Amino acid sequence: MMSRLRNLFRKNPDRIQYRQEFVADMDRQLNGFVRIGSAIAIFAWLDFAFNTDKKLHPEFPELLYFRLGLTGIAILVFLATFIPQLSRFGALSIKLLIGYVIVATSFFTGRIADDPNYVSGLQIVVMIPIATPVAFRLFLALETISILTFVISVLVHKPNLSTPAAAYSMNNLLISYVIAISFSFMLDRIRFGSFMKTKKIELKNIEIEAQIKRINELKTQQDGDYFLTSQLLHPLALNEAVPSRIRVEFLTEQKKKFQFRQWHSEIGGDISSSNSVILRNKRYVAFMNGDAMGKSIQGAGGALVLGTVFKSFLHRTQNDEMSRFVFPEQWLRDCYEELDHVMISFDGRMLVSAVIGLIDEDSGLLYYINAEHPWIVVLRNGEASFIEEEMTLRKLGMPENEELFRVKTYRLQQGDVIFAGSDGRDDISMGRDEMGNSMINSDETLFLRTIEKANGDLHEIRRQLQERGDITDDLSLIRITYDGTGHEPITKSDLSVIRRYAQNKDYEGAAQELDKLYAENPHDPKIVYELALLNSRLKHFAKAAALGEEYCNYDPSDLGMIYLTSRALKYCANGDKSLLKRAADYGERLILREPMSFHGIVNLSDIYRRLEKKDKAALLFKKAQAFDPENRAVKRLEGLLTGS
Repeated sequence: MMSRLRNLFRKNPDRIQYRQEFVADMDRQLNGFVRIGSAIAIFAWLDFAFNTDKKLHPEFPELLYFRLGLTGIAILVFLATFIPQLSRFGALSIKLLIGYVIVATSFFTGRIADDPNYVSGLQIVVMIPIATPVAFRLFLALETISILTFVISVLVHKPNLSTPAAAYSMNNLLISYVIAISFSFMLDRIRFGSFMKTKKIELKNIEIEAQIKRINELKTQQDGDYFLTSQLLHPLALNEAVPSRIRVEFLTEQKKKFQFRQWHSEIGGDISSSNSVILRNKRYVAFMNGDAMGKSIQGAGGALVLGTVFKSFLHRTQNDEMSRFVFPEQWLRDCYEELDHVMISFDGRMLVSAVIGLIDEDSGLLYYINAEHPWIVVLRNGEASFIEEEMTLRKLGMPENEELFRVKTYRLQQGDVIFAGSDGRDDISMGRDEMGNSMINSDETLFLRTIEKANGDLHEIRRQLQERGDITDDLSLIRITYDGTGHEPITKSDLSVIRRYAQNKDYEGAAQELDKLYAENPHDPKIVYELALLNSRLKHFAKAAALGEEYCNYDPSDLGMIYLTSRALKYCANGDKSLLKRAADYGERLILREPMSFHGIVNLSDIYRRLEKKDKAALLFKKAQAFDPENRAVKRLEGLLTGS
């Protein structure tokens, strides 16, 4: 019981913290009472002043002045409500008005305390502040002043309080004071509780508004970051391939759309880029389609890095003569290694799938690498099909990926159209199953059928994919059309005589006849091909190497001729480093396209040995030894490497 009482009178920390705000809130409520309260007060005591008081207490004429004093003060307060400069003092004026009523009533009631009627009036007056929103401290002060004023007035004027009626009136007055103070205390706690609820709601609203403001600021900042990133991505995702026999088209639609100020844009991890490059005096179209891991800004960050490194590599190729003096296979290897090393530096936080390719404008040969990206599609004679059937490389940024590296090739024919694209082309929501789970397309051939139905048009492909369901990921597509004729080794020369020489194993005679035909038709690829083979067989390696390089320039798809050329250059070099370097270049072309070529590995290891690149030679020798440790060529190479 005592603890409850102590809790009742214990200081509330909130009361201390918000005391001024609570008083200000009460004053705001009081302002609503000023005009109507002062208007009532003007007339409240007039009847008593001019009628009742004269009849009941003619001996107390001063009562008139107390009554009229209220009217006068009330008139001033009422008029002040119409003056803007004074209206802000409304709460103070109503407090003064209440104070005057209580003190004046207490004084004149004390003088005539033996009159129960006037004592009853005082009982009513002391209850008035309960109905008005004033703080308990002010109410207690007014009640205390009222009691003191009443007691002093009784002591000064000594009314007769010995009668039973007077004693009864005093008891009622005392009860009125107790009730008024008690009720005021409880109401004050209730009012403060209500104030605190409102205050907490207000504080919560302020907190929520601050959070919303912060969220909006962050959203604006995020959209600003999105916008900046999208602007940075734009110059990296350009189709800069010069139109010629090869035409390149892009379609990119990122999943994340946003608005920054008046600009509408999109952002995501897909990126496409293309340009024209010249390698060893041959024109190529270089292209890249990539898909960086992560959503929105994370994916865009990966695309930004991918696009920056790829474009830098392209510019270096275009502006640096040494960078242009490489074969397509070597260019793709160098590009891949540069991209992969940058991605690996992010410790697995930035993985990118990509297709990177080069197309020879003359021969139509496509060189490409696929790092865990959806397969390239070719549309030929209205029929779409994949040009690859297996995945060899993992995503850029995956460690220990070099061992899987391989350059793939595909010969394009006139009118062929190839498509490279991100997995958004396959990630289509086909609706929901009976359990309510989203059904994602798992049929890779859907894209093939869509290409055929859309007749290869990129926008129609997108429209038809959208008709089949919701595209759940970023979508990017590259469409490349080859309008060249390609190279086919067709000859008009009669080679039947040459074949008869070869059947009789008269290779010298065959070579002499071919030399005659070559003099008549120096640009006939079939003659060049046969003559290169014959000279290699006859160990005329210098001539075989020259003819082999000529043919490889015409038909770079022939791996056999690439091997022959590399081997011929090696044997005719006689220590000439430049010829050995050319031999190594052709040897690398073969290994980059056929990493498991046993003869290619042995040949290139021997070339590196002659170039005194011992580490590379030893590495390739170990591969050859793993294939066939008892092979004579391997044994011979081992002796040369070890000096035994």
